[in-house]
Amino acid sequence: MLEPSKIFKALSNPINLKILTLLRSSSFHPRELARILNRDETDISRRLRQLERLGLIKGKWERVDGKNVRVYSLKVSEIRIFMHPTKLEVKVGENESYEAPIEWESSPRVEVFVGRKRELSIIRNAKGVVVIYGIAGIGKTSLAAKAFPNAYWYNVTGLEDFKYFAWQLGLFLSSIGFEDLLEYLRGGGNNENDIFKLITEGIEKTGAIIIIDDFHKFQDEKVNYLLSYLAPRIKKGKVIITTRIRPNLGNEGVTYVNLKGLNPEEAYSLAREKEKSMTPEEFAKLYKLTFGHPLMLNLILESSEILATGKDTVFNFLFEEVYQMLNEEEKDLLSILSLFDEPIEYEGIKFLYDRNPFVPLYSLMKKGLIEKKGEKYFVHDMVREFVREVSNQEEKEVYLRHVNFLLKSKTPINFLRAFKYAIKVGSSELIRNLVELRVKEFYRIIVDFPRMYQRLLMEVEDNPYAKIEIAIIEVQRGLFEKAIKLLKEAEPYVDEFFKCEIYSWLADAYMELENLEKAERYLKKTKEIVEKINDMYAWFSYYAEKTKYEYYKENSREALKSALKELEIIRKIGDPEKEGLVLLHVGDIYLHMGNYEKGISYYQEALKMAKAYGIKFLEHISYMELAKGYYQLKLYEKASEYSEKAANYFLMIRNYRRATDAMAYGSVSYIATKNLEKAEKFAKEMIRIAQSTDYPLAWAGYIFLAAVDFLKGDDWREDYNLGKAHLKEYPWLFEAVLDELKKVFDLSNFK
Repeated sequence: MLEPSKIFKALSNPINLKILTLLRSSSFHPRELARILNRDETDISRRLRQLERLGLIKGKWERVDGKNVRVYSLKVSEIRIFMHPTKLEVKVGENESYEAPIEWESSPRVEVFVGRKRELSIIRNAKGVVVIYGIAGIGKTSLAAKAFPNAYWYNVTGLEDFKYFAWQLGLFLSSIGFEDLLEYLRGGGNNENDIFKLITEGIEKTGAIIIIDDFHKFQDEKVNYLLSYLAPRIKKGKVIITTRIRPNLGNEGVTYVNLKGLNPEEAYSLAREKEKSMTPEEFAKLYKLTFGHPLMLNLILESSEILATGKDTVFNFLFEEVYQMLNEEEKDLLSILSLFDEPIEYEGIKFLYDRNPFVPLYSLMKKGLIEKKGEKYFVHDMVREFVREVSNQEEKEVYLRHVNFLLKSKTPINFLRAFKYAIKVGSSELIRNLVELRVKEFYRIIVDFPRMYQRLLMEVEDNPYAKIEIAIIEVQRGLFEKAIKLLKEAEPYVDEFFKCEIYSWLADAYMELENLEKAERYLKKTKEIVEKINDMYAWFSYYAEKTKYEYYKENSREALKSALKELEIIRKIGDPEKEGLVLLHVGDIYLHMGNYEKGISYYQEALKMAKAYGIKFLEHISYMELAKGYYQLKLYEKASEYSEKAANYFLMIRNYRRATDAMAYGSVSYIATKNLEKAEKFAKEMIRIAQSTDYPLAWAGYIFLAAVDFLKGDDWREDYNLGKAHLKEYPWLFEAVLDELKKVFDLSNFK
């Protein structure tokens, strides 16, 4: 029997709501949900089991690679769940109804708010981007929260980069019905202009109101460019930022609000809200001391004496009337939290404090020294800076404890946070261990958040392990010479596991530079060390590079042997995404050897793996490879079916090169099956891509369009000549296109 109270309790949890909104679009494996939500996979699995028991979702077992894999999807047939833009409504029976807001980041609670009527009117009526700026503690956050209590709230920590921020917006917009941005990012999309356009489209289509708190902490200037781009374009939604420093975002579509202290009337209203009575002389002294600064007013009004004599500066007041009156437990907890410039969750505070923090934490909150944002706690910057001046807390010990706490959650963002604090600890051994952990468990950080990670690495750029990581990022960017220099600088100072990393990446870089002699030399050095340390991850790195090397040398049989070893090892490690990619590589080698049926069987395995684990990008790469395989077998019906699936996905996520590759196979396949309408559609889409990207293969769309017209008996020469003209610098490509068309119809009159 379904219990409404338990259902409502589950739906009141923000993480559960995020899971449900994602499952609305498709089925997911817990690992992919954990990746998207930046949560520990164990935690996500537990939540999925709970939601399944309540009848809100359903799970099914699938057999993949000899293992049982459970995937989940939304189940709406047994209980009525109405998903509205900002809430879920659950109806059980005829009369019971429950609603819960979807809170991605909780806005701060505003318990006492006075004045600011003019500012509230301005920001509520403004269009585009609103900038609220002013000194620390002046009330920027409270003003934004009061104006828009149900907005999407994002707290900037200073660690994130533009890409991470885009992911968070993608998750939020997906929850209110706009999924294109999230799908684009899941598919590996990186083009900033595309992301700007998708964010704009998402805000406009949903009318979203987004608040970015502590904007001045952003260290990635691309976020400034995003806001300048959004400001003149968004009319239905709105973006509000709070910041200490006024950013230069231009004037079109931007409203700037310079927040100052409360006026005397507003300050007096605040005192009355706090139920504090005082003489006119006391209030005059209070206002002279604070200039209407809300945070200082609150601290003073919460103190045991409203205004003690002799305290004519804020610092004197903080030290004598606030800090000195704390007990030792309160001072200790306040000193610990003052070491952090970001909010800390309650479990993290317990871990740092090493005893129950509830009583001192609650007391410090009552005194106004600690504030709560969502489910996290923080010391306001102004108070934090003061406490750090007078505290003797052992920083490195606290930071080391926090590193250990963060690593327990096994999420990429907490790994990056741990790395940030490991740098503060100053231990080279700790950096080394974290880099090894990144290699073995968080390899996607290099792909998903390279700028975020590199910014941290540059703080310890002379550390040999940091140099290796920076070099790997440079390889990803195609800066091979720079990467080689860094790897060689690090090599004398690292242990054998990392020497293996260095040699395998050197082999990779030299292959990209087409220096196969040096690549072979470093491959041999890699193997010598791997045989000594016998580490699975090192063996995988070695065989991955060896496969690539043998393929470059066109030694297909050796490449196949190596790729099959890769597959064997990655299955032992247990990484579905990498396993899927290796399956595709094996399929490619079989295709290259002319064994098309065998290649297709590996592509099908990769597809099954991708669908079971909900890895969309891998799924559609598999469709494209299957289209290629069936095309080689001249099974054009199947080739066109798979090419269309691949093309539609890659068009949606704006990966135009892969979309073009898929449509090229699809165009010829549709021509072969006499489906000229679909062939024409693909050809025109390729031309559109060519006109915006100048991708050479896309210009072949004119040749395919000419072929369609030729087969219809229409005039085809103009399109043919346009295609030939655009491909004049690529004569080999022009001839290759004609060779493919020759396989499906007689070209004797088509020239």
